[in-house]
Amino acid sequence: MPVHKRTYRSRKTVWFYEFNLPGATRQDRIRVSGSGFATKKEAADAEVARQIEEQQKRDLAKAGASVTAAPPKTLSMLMTEFISQHAEEKLAPKTIERYREQVTYLHPELAQMPLAEITPLHLSREWNRMLKSGGHTRRDKTPRPMSAKTVRNIAGVVSSAFGRAMKWGLISRNPVSDSEPPVPKKHYGIALTPAQQDLLIKSATSPWCLPMFLEMSAATGARRGEVLTLRWFDIQDGRAVIARSLTQTKRRSCVHVGLDLL
Repeated sequence: MPVHKRTYRSRKTVWFYEFNLPGATRQDRIRVSGSGFATKKEAADAEVARQIEEQQKRDLAKAGASVTAAPPKTLSMLMTEFISQHAEEKLAPKTIERYREQVTYLHPELAQMPLAEITPLHLSREWNRMLKSGGHTRRDKTPRPMSAKTVRNIAGVVSSAFGRAMKWGLISRNPVSDSEPPVPKKHYGIALTPAQQDLLIKSATSPWCLPMFLEMSAATGARRGEVLTLRWFDIQDGRAVIARSLTQTKRRSCVHVGLDLL
């Protein structure tokens, strides 16, 4: 069983699990891990639960092509169905990738609960848990607090999944609506003055194309991915025709086709 012990310089000892999903190769490892457990038994139990969860996801994915496949019964199965039937069909690859990342932060016990048994109280407890220790550090994966904005974004994804479940006739109410996700502080954007824009562009030193990239962004107000896909043939009749947008994900780059005139 892939359970290991890690001791930090502070002499604090934690247990963690780590395993590769089926189909992983040396060039493309699909690794699942969890850390921060006080005992070996806790890590082992969490690893078994995660193995079961990943197996359910694979089984659901295989059955996804069947119209008569059994409907999702747990929150974990609902999130998988929501991503495959809704997100992957209608949303951008970067959004789908973000949804998948956010789902992994849900507590395994909550993820395995039957949909009908999940109450607003369960979800409110989950949001509070995330605020205190829902995240993890990049270096050693130790638990850390999550920002209110991130927790609210996760709550939004879960709410969308429950809303879709209502349309599918799986549940009669959305428990996220009556839960209490945190409210992040408002941040107001400040636009640069023309003089500040010129100073920013002139201060750009590398790469060689950065000054032109910043100048094009300031002149058009286009998004980063839209500017990166512009070509000379996109200049038509003195106007820039933005018909594509570049999206970078962990596995690949995608170009989306649209249309905008500047």
